[in-house]
Amino acid sequence: MFVLAMIAFFLFGVKYETTIYLGMSSPTSDGYSIDAEVKIDGEVITKDSINNNPYKYKTIKKELGIGFRKVEILSVRAGVYSTRALFILPNQYILMEFYPRLRSEGEEPEFDIVNRFNPFRYE
Repeated sequence: MFVLAMIAFFLFGVKYETTIYLGMSSPTSDGYSIDAEVKIDGEVITKDSINNNPYKYKTIKKELGIGFRKVEILSVRAGVYSTRALFILPNQYILMEFYPRLRSEGEEPEFDIVNRFNPFRYE
């Protein structure tokens, strides 16, 4: 029983450093910037602006434990709110990327929220 308690503690009680990447990448939006407020489990992580740059995303370090996390991102300027529940494991990153779609063509702007295993690579 003690061994199970120790395993559960190390799996769910220990927090691991998770890297959060926040950015915008669009060939049609040079010089474009928007505001972004990021929350994880209701806690505000950052409230800042992001600029269009496909090779330089804002990097945020946050200690998170293993388990489901509610990730929310809001931009008042772009009029976009996205939320997603992610299951976070050690050695993972969270990527939040803004896609400024063309409303004139019927496409709405959106944030994509995903998590993957390290390392993060720009493609």
